[in-house]
Amino acid sequence: MSSAAFRSRARLSRKSVARKNRRKGSVLILAAALMLVMMAFLAYAVDLGYVTNVKTELKRATDAAALAGAGELVNGGDLAQLEAFEFLARNRIAGRSISDDPNWEQNLSQLLSQYQAEGNFLVEVGHWDPQQRTFQQSSVLPSAIRVVATERDLPLFFGKMFAKYERVLTPNGYELRRVPINVAAESIARYQPRDIALVLDFSASMNDDSEFRRIAEAPANQKAAVKALVEANNLQIYNEFQAMQPPPNCGNLPYEPAYPTVRGQPASGSIPHCTVTFGTEADGTRAVYVTSTMELSNVVIETHDGYRQKFEPLSGYTGTFKGTLSTTKNKRIVKVWVKSGTNSSGDGPGYGERFEWNTTTIKKAFGLDTVPYPYAAGSWDEFINYCNTSSNVVAAGYQYRYGWKNLINYWLEKRPKASETADLWRVSAQPVQSLKSTTGVFFQYIQEVDTQDRVALVIYNSSDGTATLEHPLTEDFGAVADTISRRQAGHYDRYTNIGAGIKKAREQLEANARPGAFKMIVLMTDGLPNRPYNDYRNNFEADKQYVLQQAQLVAEKNWPIVTISLGTEADSALMQQVADITGGIHFNIPPDSVVTDYTQPLLTVFRRIADHRPLVLVK
Repeated sequence: MSSAAFRSRARLSRKSVARKNRRKGSVLILAAALMLVMMAFLAYAVDLGYVTNVKTELKRATDAAALAGAGELVNGGDLAQLEAFEFLARNRIAGRSISDDPNWEQNLSQLLSQYQAEGNFLVEVGHWDPQQRTFQQSSVLPSAIRVVATERDLPLFFGKMFAKYERVLTPNGYELRRVPINVAAESIARYQPRDIALVLDFSASMNDDSEFRRIAEAPANQKAAVKALVEANNLQIYNEFQAMQPPPNCGNLPYEPAYPTVRGQPASGSIPHCTVTFGTEADGTRAVYVTSTMELSNVVIETHDGYRQKFEPLSGYTGTFKGTLSTTKNKRIVKVWVKSGTNSSGDGPGYGERFEWNTTTIKKAFGLDTVPYPYAAGSWDEFINYCNTSSNVVAAGYQYRYGWKNLINYWLEKRPKASETADLWRVSAQPVQSLKSTTGVFFQYIQEVDTQDRVALVIYNSSDGTATLEHPLTEDFGAVADTISRRQAGHYDRYTNIGAGIKKAREQLEANARPGAFKMIVLMTDGLPNRPYNDYRNNFEADKQYVLQQAQLVAEKNWPIVTISLGTEADSALMQQVADITGGIHFNIPPDSVVTDYTQPLLTVFRRIADHRPLVLVK
């Protein structure tokens, strides 16, 4: 290589090194500039993350406040507002909390007023329109609550670098002030509307507490007290029948059961007027009480098995006669011959006028022979036979006696259906009356807040032994309550098909319940399931299994069944199983006496059911 070429390459090399040195300086300047930009972005990201976190915490707090306040709406807007603020106070926002103050709970009302005055907390009550997704403020039975909370002038880490300023006119002229960074959150919560299927027991056993059977079932040392309670309720029912316009025409049947008095031929010349009362002595001995307008000559009695005994000679105008022979002693007397004056029957030597104890003479004795039986099913003959043969009437001490007291028991026990004794829905038989009065109040409870609830009514009582859908899902609670009030125990049928009631309720909810509604079944019973199989010999096990099968189908829908069992005869263990299977609650209401007025305990249960309103956040 020539010296000239070498020198030329050396010059090029020095120039290249110089250019490289100049490039290194440019990169440092660029890196320093980019570092400032990166630091600015980092500062912005830190502050933005902080603001976002505060927003999240504030939204969480308003969500909790809205739900808490909505749950208190039933007690009024003021308490709902205070409850919402309390839950806001319990939540930590931006690293601090109102509850950090040790006296915050005692000063909650003052703190609320302060936050409202500063514009940091707002509560409104009203209604949520799910179709329009709008909140409308209202104080009329509010069902939703809107909570707005604001965190003002957040203390940002690098806020001064990005702060915005505005010109503000002051007494000293205009000055620049930093625009504060405020964060607000809004939450709206409401009661979730419910579709409730009421499944009520209107089997004939819902009369049982008002019947003589309670006297028969009572222990010996309690029979007197039980009888007093049953008869007090019986008298109440009698008064309710008498208040009807018009009351049932039952001849001259007295309220207190009385023995029949058979009246003989009218007095005429030497023929006297005689009467015979077929009754029982205080010690229970069968006897007859005889009167005549002339002096008695002889009396002949005949027992139900055909034996006779004659009493003579006699004197006086009255007498009590009972069997004293081994063939007649303490036997029911069905015929009496009274010899007085010149009367005669020709039925035996010296026999006087004949008097008989039978259905015909009993009806005549109480004026029932001239009035039709007042209802569609049953008869005066059946009623009289009931008084003579019913073990429950015997237990009450009224066998062979006839009166309204027995008649009411006959209707409740033997003819309870609406197609048989149509007016029983109008009287206060127990426990069905307690059910009627408390379900009416239940509808008032669920209307204390306008939650757009709907109710269906199913009674497991029908002409085919299953269940009846009396009302599909409706908001017309008055109509449902009216139907309940007009049903009587054993209205369509006497039996207790609990499984059919659950099935009918499930089918109604499947067909008509709203997709967004909370669905539940409320089931009540006072007895054992005895349909559809009526397997009495196996203690109704098949009927119980049918109930559990129907409950399982409801559980698959995730719908709870709230069960209510009342009285000593209710299968409370089965009702507990139904509640457990479906995630519901069981309420057992044992009796504190017979003829129990279940009104107060049922009101407590229905109050709890009504207050169990699911809450949902809608915004």
